[in-house]
Amino acid sequence: MNFLLVLVCGLLAGGAPVLWAAVRGRVLRRAVLGGRAVGVPAEVARRAEDGAPAVRGDLWLPGRAGVPVHFVAEDSTVLAVPRGGRVKDVVPLGTGGFRRQSFVRHGAVVYEVPGTGDVLTITVDRPAVEVVTRALTARGDTGAGDDGLRPAWWHLVRVPVLAALLLSGAFVLGLVGAHTFGLGREVTAEVTGTKGGMCRVVWQDPWDPSLTRHARVDCYEGEKAGDPLRIGARPWPMRGEAADLDVLYVTAFGASVLGVAGAGGVLLASWTGARRLRLLREHLRSGGGSVPGRAAGRVVAPRWSWAAGALGLAGLGLLTLAYGFGQPVRAEVTAATEYGCAVAWADPWDGVRHTAEVDCGEEARGDLLEISALPWPLRGEAFDRDFTPFVLGIPTALAVGAALLGVVLRSRRARGTRPLVLTAVAAPDAPVGPAGETDDPGDVLDHPRLAALARLLHERHALAGGAGKHRPEPDPAAGPWWRSPVLRRVVLASGVAWGALFVLAVTALWSGWWWGTAYRQAVDRTERATATVQYLHEEFPLEPWPLPGAVEVRFDTEDGRRVVTDVEYGDPAPAEGDAVEVEYAVGRPSAARIAGDPGLGRGLWASGAVAAAALVRLVWCAVSTGRVLRRLLRAARQGEARDFDYLLLPPSGEEPEDRTFLLVLFAPGASRPTATMDAVPAAASLPPEGTLEMRALPEAPAFAVAWTAGRPVWPSGPLVLLEEGEEDDEEEFLRQYVTSLVPPGVALDVPPRPRLTSPTAGA
Repeated sequence: MNFLLVLVCGLLAGGAPVLWAAVRGRVLRRAVLGGRAVGVPAEVARRAEDGAPAVRGDLWLPGRAGVPVHFVAEDSTVLAVPRGGRVKDVVPLGTGGFRRQSFVRHGAVVYEVPGTGDVLTITVDRPAVEVVTRALTARGDTGAGDDGLRPAWWHLVRVPVLAALLLSGAFVLGLVGAHTFGLGREVTAEVTGTKGGMCRVVWQDPWDPSLTRHARVDCYEGEKAGDPLRIGARPWPMRGEAADLDVLYVTAFGASVLGVAGAGGVLLASWTGARRLRLLREHLRSGGGSVPGRAAGRVVAPRWSWAAGALGLAGLGLLTLAYGFGQPVRAEVTAATEYGCAVAWADPWDGVRHTAEVDCGEEARGDLLEISALPWPLRGEAFDRDFTPFVLGIPTALAVGAALLGVVLRSRRARGTRPLVLTAVAAPDAPVGPAGETDDPGDVLDHPRLAALARLLHERHALAGGAGKHRPEPDPAAGPWWRSPVLRRVVLASGVAWGALFVLAVTALWSGWWWGTAYRQAVDRTERATATVQYLHEEFPLEPWPLPGAVEVRFDTEDGRRVVTDVEYGDPAPAEGDAVEVEYAVGRPSAARIAGDPGLGRGLWASGAVAAAALVRLVWCAVSTGRVLRRLLRAARQGEARDFDYLLLPPSGEEPEDRTFLLVLFAPGASRPTATMDAVPAAASLPPEGTLEMRALPEAPAFAVAWTAGRPVWPSGPLVLLEEGEEDDEEEFLRQYVTSLVPPGVALDVPPRPRLTSPTAGA
């Protein structure tokens, strides 16, 4: 049940930002349709300037038609963006290495300003992409003023992704605490045994006193059998489970810190948006002039500076709570632990006995140690008054210093940033459609349309961060294949079954001691002894069937040695304190099993079958990849060469993590494709169009390697030939694939077809 509770809480915490993104998108769309202004955080950069930095700020979308879109930068610069232009592309951008649709948190809108030729890259959160695209492509601007910039107050509330994560974490911790300590009952249990920082406790069920409950809870090494221990008895659906009261303190502290940090992020983001809106309205009321006193003295801080400041404030708050509001008391050292001292003291507010672990020096059991007892919400926790202030104070000071350093560095850079400037032009009277449909779209497989698509996808792939630098490929005829970084990556990716290797490693770690026990008992003489079960390990969902469980037993060998070891068992599980007969190896008594119990044999069969399947998978991948690699090397070294014109189509769509590059090959001068081939990601360094040489084996034409500029371009799939003069399945599949690559609502810059005239015209 603990595992299920953690799983449910994890799903809630992970789904909260996704849910907020969906809600935010609906709110923005309803606001725009209802004629209300909305503001979204954005980054704007000019595509015409190579290397121009992106400027962060707010993009305000008016609620009234005819009012231009305005961008307010962090340095209080106001940029009017005329509407009615053309959206050339919308590029999904991932963060943190995740590029799938569910993790794509931003989108870059490539917008061509009408009448100027300027191209802006406007990066906004994914829920706002559709709203921004519609607002930019609306009809041209005809009015001015701030009449269209009056949003509802709830549209000013912003929840950044980090704040959403913090608030969801606070909600989950609060839910766990409310279930355990709000709906549960606080009872006094009796400690029946301790081991490894865990206490076995027994108590009477507070809802049904006739039931006696047993559980394990966290405790300190100062407790011993027979001591009373205050615990929280959990209600349904975890009836019979218990939690140490320290969980309450940790839960309350974690929920408080996460909640305050998340609420602070929401307030800061909302206040920033409201302040920029007020600045924009003052700018428009003044006729587009500057607002005195707004840009001077602007303090700008990067995100990492805010994070360091939050950590510093949390450290200051904890120090203030511990040593400003805490009560100094003298506690008794009950045990020396690995990381400090276990202490016990009487609560200075109500006299209840509390235990905790604090930092200490050379104190021993029975000594008195002065500690600081923390008040609510960490009642029952304690810090020592000598060592801990320095341990907390040093990182707190470093965090505050990092926050101040970020403010200084970012403010200097903000003052030196060039403002975005657009050429002042009159907006067109008629809207320019974003789609750019032509009267005669033609076939998508025609060379001009495919070339336009290749150029568009090449630009958007570079914008999404996919156009990285790649090392030049060595000549495969001049050395062994492993000199090629691409071939090494291919072999590691497809020649090694990493999933099977992981399964094999986990199986070896899980069942290695089973096989060690079986081996020792097979090669050594065995004896039997009567053992006492001391500890029953917690079962996993697959234990004890089909995998065996484990118990810790103690027995004496025939030569008088006392042995404590783990043994496997099947159904039914022995109870703690039971006497069982074990069979052990004389040379190594720790290799023992319960006599006649099928648990060990069942574990050997199950783990052996899984390991055999993983090994078969490993061998199969290695052999099949080796066959393909040998044929590709033969084609690159000895294959027949043929020249082709090519177009390179990078990956596109909502999942740019799909790293398949498609080479569309044309016979020299042809307008229809002749063949296609999937290429490795290193093909991103190629121009979107050009010529290449294709080398293939006559007996196996599917194994082909492209050559350009004296270097190979290794394939990630076979060469697919298209039948000439007839519609085959491969050509239809290519047509559907190419059609799906065209981003919705994006125009292709296809040169117009020359108009054919009659030879006798004008005669």
